[in-house]
Amino acid sequence: MSGGWEVLRRRKLLDRSPWVRVFVEAVRLEDGRTVIDDFYMVETLPFVVIFALTPQRTVPMIEQYRHALKRAVWELPAGIIDSGEAPLDCARRELLEETGLEAGRWESLGDFVVDPNRGQGSAHLYLALDTAPAASPHPGDLQRQTLHFLTLDQLRDHWLSDDCATLASATAIGLGFAHLERLSIDRL
Repeated sequence: MSGGWEVLRRRKLLDRSPWVRVFVEAVRLEDGRTVIDDFYMVETLPFVVIFALTPQRTVPMIEQYRHALKRAVWELPAGIIDSGEAPLDCARRELLEETGLEAGRWESLGDFVVDPNRGQGSAHLYLALDTAPAASPHPGDLQRQTLHFLTLDQLRDHWLSDDCATLASATAIGLGFAHLERLSIDRL
């Protein structure tokens, strides 16, 4: 496949930086003839998601309300990458803030775009191993959060149920299990 689409015009529709920016573009498709005058692009902040395994073979999960879903969900520790912060540094910070854990070993589970058609949501997923308590959790978020530790079997059941409502956590859980199996840490 060659070239891609040519952007003819780009206009900002909404700027609520740093949280979200929305643009409309006029683009010419690869055939050189077809023009779409209203292709919408949404820019949001990049974030990390952490699958952390404790020595007791449990995985921390954060229970919190998510307003877009209008309900509480259980998710892996996660957070927005600060401006100028490296994704792995953010993962270390978020794991400590949300769980009180530090990890002696980190593996990337990959970097993904949540919506490649609209350019929205860059997710950096990590596996944190050799974890140990280092502090009390202090998430500093706007809402109440409850920290839970699930066994690998409980986490697998959660992952395969309707309770696993967020794509980023579901993806990190699946990739985390795959990496644990590759490392012969998990039994599948």
